[in-house]
Amino acid sequence: MTQKLSILGAAVAAALMLGAVGNASAHATSIGYANAGAGAVTVWLGTYNHGVVTNEGSMMLAGALGTVYGPVTTTFNLLTTSKPAGLVDGVTNFFDPDTGDANTPLVGVDPNQFGGITHWQGATFTGLSAGDYQFTWVPAPPAVRTQEWSILNNNMNGIFNLRGVVNPTPEPGSLALVGLAIFGLAAVQRRRAA
Repeated sequence: MTQKLSILGAAVAAALMLGAVGNASAHATSIGYANAGAGAVTVWLGTYNHGVVTNEGSMMLAGALGTVYGPVTTTFNLLTTSKPAGLVDGVTNFFDPDTGDANTPLVGVDPNQFGGITHWQGATFTGLSAGDYQFTWVPAPPAVRTQEWSILNNNMNGIFNLRGVVNPTPEPGSLALVGLAIFGLAAVQRRRAA
């Protein structure tokens, strides 16, 4: 199965983000997703360190380009200082290229800006099937908002194509083919032993 991420410009989301939070206060420089079990993914935002970091804000997920889902908004409730398992740079994890332009396409290699990513916060979504999903960062309310998790690049709000990442349940036909393959291998082994 192909695992790929296709980031499309989100003009409406970008306009909302520019109005809500200016680029001067933006610190989250990467976004990625990882398998979280059958029909589930965890979306991870990565930021560089400014001191004490806590969870902040939410992620909204909605089906896109024919995929029916949500919209569902989930508060970030996972926090780690180690890169989460399943984030593969350039495949399921992408970065702001550090050009100074908040609308440049994301890249697959960490430009190590501001010393690199040192913290990740995650939000898990369930009930997914393979397809296209619009991910949109939702900032915390102004009374509790800090600069730490503000996104650096408007393209971090994009459409992710989840194929093979959501770990769909095998179809009965697939299970039968696996059984036939095991039976065939056993027959070859018996013939070689004889």
